[in-house]
Amino acid sequence: MQQPAAEPHSQVNGDLEVIAMKHTLGIIGGAGVAATNTLLELMEVAKLQDGAFRDMHHPEMIILQATQAPSRSMFLEGRGASYIEAYLEAIQKVRSAGATKIAMCCNTAHWGISTLEQKSGMPFINVIYEVLMLVKKTGKKNIGLLASDGCLKGRVYEQYFEKLLPDATLLYPSDQLQREITRGICNIKNKSRLLPEDHPDRPRNIFTRVTAKMFDSGADLLIIGCTDIRVDFKCAHTAIDSLEVLAQCILRDSENEQ
Repeated sequence: MQQPAAEPHSQVNGDLEVIAMKHTLGIIGGAGVAATNTLLELMEVAKLQDGAFRDMHHPEMIILQATQAPSRSMFLEGRGASYIEAYLEAIQKVRSAGATKIAMCCNTAHWGISTLEQKSGMPFINVIYEVLMLVKKTGKKNIGLLASDGCLKGRVYEQYFEKLLPDATLLYPSDQLQREITRGICNIKNKSRLLPEDHPDRPRNIFTRVTAKMFDSGADLLIIGCTDIRVDFKCAHTAIDSLEVLAQCILRDSENEQ
């Protein structure tokens, strides 16, 4: 039988290209499942655009879809059990598999990031902090926040604004608009996401209406503070999307460790 031809070595400046990862990232996903899948797709496409053409050009990661952890939002709303112990178990699983750093694909889960860091002893990528740093660079002062009910009740973003952007004004959706945001997030997780493009219950159409009203209410920048939203909606106006930020942070972190 004829043996396949050996793959030619890629060379850089005459030397064999060597890709060595100094650490392996563990991603605690499943919050939501589609958001985690979209995160991976965003990173994969970004690497292609950056010139990747082999599997080894992509960062090595361990992804755990921690779907059985209690709802972060319901816990912070006072309607459910704490997610902290389940997340600590998830962190231990990915650490046992070789992870040396953690990222969480959920804004609301960052309410407990200090506790999780302390109890697990693992370093984390903090997407809330990273979002705030990007907001700060824009110089914008009237910031609209789209997030889960639990994220708002737990003041996940507020504590960072108070420390890093005390002069900014956070603009919140009205109660009616927040109910629409919650409906849109829920519809990301169910078959409503598969509705026809122009259906009013399709999440992207819900969020198109919500973001327009937020800008009409005085926001000059929006934070898309729920990773689920990006699954079916990309804001066409001035916005910082937390899922896109997380993808950028993970890639930057992996490049810095090479």
